Amino acid sequence: MKHFSHSLSAGLGLAAAALLLLSGCDSAGDGDDGGGETPPALRLSMDLPDSLTGGRPLAALSAGRAGPAATGEPCAFNGADEDDPLRNGYEMTKFMVSAVAAWTCIGDTLIDIAAVVPNDGVIRESDNDLSAPGYDPDDPTHYSVSEDSPTQTTIRMYYGFERSAPPSAADDPGFFISWHREANGDLRGRLVIAAADFGDRDPDDPSMMRMDFTYTDAQQSADVFLRFDDGNEWAEGFRIEVTRDLTASPLGQVFTARGLVAMKSQFAPVPGISEQPDLRMYTVSDRIGEGAAIAMMTDLALPLELAPGNHLGDYLFDKTDRYFFDDDQSWDYVNKAVSAAEYRGNRTTPASGGTWEPFDPSLDLIVAALMLDADYFANGKCESLNEDCTALLAAIFDDGFADQEPNQGSDPGDWRSNAIAGATYLPSVYPNGINWQGAFEPVFTP
Repeated sequence: MKHFSHSLSAGLGLAAAALLLLSGCDSAGDGDDGGGETPPALRLSMDLPDSLTGGRPLAALSAGRAGPAATGEPCAFNGADEDDPLRNGYEMTKFMVSAVAAWTCIGDTLIDIAAVVPNDGVIRESDNDLSAPGYDPDDPTHYSVSEDSPTQTTIRMYYGFERSAPPSAADDPGFFISWHREANGDLRGRLVIAAADFGDRDPDDPSMMRMDFTYTDAQQSADVFLRFDDGNEWAEGFRIEVTRDLTASPLGQVFTARGLVAMKSQFAPVPGISEQPDLRMYTVSDRIGEGAAIAMMTDLALPLELAPGNHLGDYLFDKTDRYFFDDDQSWDYVNKAVSAAEYRGNRTTPASGGTWEPFDPSLDLIVAALMLDADYFANGKCESLNEDCTALLAAIFDDGFADQEPNQGSDPGDWRSNAIAGATYLPSVYPNGINWQGAFEPVFTP
């Protein structure tokens, strides 16, 4: 699953690269033509607990890519670096929530910038000169900050333009953020990144990203949409929504995160399996960071090669992963339940004569180790094509498959149990619920 992790982490890196605009901005002493400094209370960061993000690394992504001046924190979180975010519901949580934490931090940085540069809409040069030896294609060459109304500010960043031929207002920016503060103090806005405008981008990486944010006295919400281009073989889109309930008890459901991946093919393509998998995530946490995650995976392909020439077969299965965690990121309860599985062929494992050391087991050893029926793999029990193999995969995941932790602990029966029992999942990866039409236009109208 490393491609999954790389794709989102790369998107974060491209976004953070834009923060090098700091080095090309006018200093605070130049004044703000937009009519005053941004109020200190204007903050997008949700103060997410480390148990949801994986915690911040010791250093920023690179020199100069720090977070808001008021905090000095880097806009990078350890959860985005997870090699296998599908290992369990909790790793999925850190993976998706760390992305939102990074983008809200980036938003805060840009809001800080807008407070100390002219807000006159003039497109200015950054210190990243396209014709200079030190040019970096991941950094903007030009930028503008405009005060669209007394309550709305917009920042645009442009990439790959010569100083002799700068961008104009007709050119779409590669990085766009606009926010509007209503009379009652509510904050609404949008951040759009055209990753295709950046430099060295892998075809697997997201091509477009958008984050809609709404902050009121009762709730903070960030809704992120990622679009993958045709170069990504397995995913079309990824959506992550994180909300913070400001009215909830600090020891109740304060944070809720939901994730949805729109798949085009299997993570591990298997001949003869044409079904498209479905992956949905739902996570809750209190203010301290104790919480629970649930991940629903349906129609997922699983090839089980045990050793060269020894293949236990290909399977299609559905699994629900429940993971209760403490604020220190340790587990309270792990339950991975396979609800359906069927055999899709390609089994070469011998009936007997295998060994555990070296690892080359036969069917009889597997039956004994997993405590399956003595006649399993025969008499219609996961024997022939399309037959039910739920007992086999349930035993594999219960015991701890491929270095994953086994099922362990017991349901604590607290508020977390009720919260995930009532989980509601995102209906679509698209902002309009149908397609990507108009999703990434660099426009925000309150």
